[in-house]
Amino acid sequence: MLFDNFPDGQSILGGAPFNVAWNLQGFGMEPEFVSAIGDDDAGQRITDRMKSWKMSTAGLQTNEQPTGEVQVTFQDGQPSYEIVPDRAFDFLKMPEFPVTSTGFAMLYLGSLASRNAVSRDTIRQIIADSDLPRFVDINIRMPWFDKKWLHTLLHGAQWVKLSDEELSQLTDTPCKTADEIRAGVQRLSVEFGGEQFFVTCGSRGAYAVTGGELIVADAPNPNPMRDTVGAGDAFAATTIYGLLSGWDLQRTIRTATRFASRVCGLTGATTDDAALYQSVNDGMVT
Repeated sequence: MLFDNFPDGQSILGGAPFNVAWNLQGFGMEPEFVSAIGDDDAGQRITDRMKSWKMSTAGLQTNEQPTGEVQVTFQDGQPSYEIVPDRAFDFLKMPEFPVTSTGFAMLYLGSLASRNAVSRDTIRQIIADSDLPRFVDINIRMPWFDKKWLHTLLHGAQWVKLSDEELSQLTDTPCKTADEIRAGVQRLSVEFGGEQFFVTCGSRGAYAVTGGELIVADAPNPNPMRDTVGAGDAFAATTIYGLLSGWDLQRTIRTATRFASRVCGLTGATTDDAALYQSVNDGMVT
């Protein structure tokens, strides 16, 4: 959980798991977001924002380390992220409630939260204790990404989301065509685990891959286009919403690519524009 600091001086609440939780709340679901903030002004701003969006703060911990922050820069329109180390979310403790099917339908995990040994041990314990189906969101942010950690995250995971570039990086193979993506997913699944994969391809759309079967959805051009920060998180949130709502895969990824395109029209990854989320519920972005 962190703030994205942009070159123009704007500081916008973000972090992949938080963005997903924020979007799910916008869709009318009730995510329980587990993370940590510092005992500082930034942490208070986060708490206030969550309450204003009617998000639960039961999973929010306060640590002695400062609240997370990221310096965002752009080159040729593509964002780069400098993630400040030793922040509150790096020292995550076990939540005070059970992460089981008694109260929840799915466990979402982002890969970046496990960059520190303390949070990594906590996440390992959550996985061991939970009986929930697991959705893993891979976000490679060097130098914080440890490929070996994928064995823990993906083993037994029902769903995995990543970009075609991340798939290529993890498998050391080109992943641009449908056949290349199919082969890359197969290779990743055999090595680490995962049953169903969602592969985002930027302006080329996205794929849902189960075994050797592919379903594809195109991506509309964002209008307006401001930045791509949070687009992958918007895709992940919409995919989760579709899975939990019983949508078929074609509708799910088609809606997800369109909502992600709409988010590219925002500055940053989150918005409190309720109409944007209602348009998904109304089927206006499908």
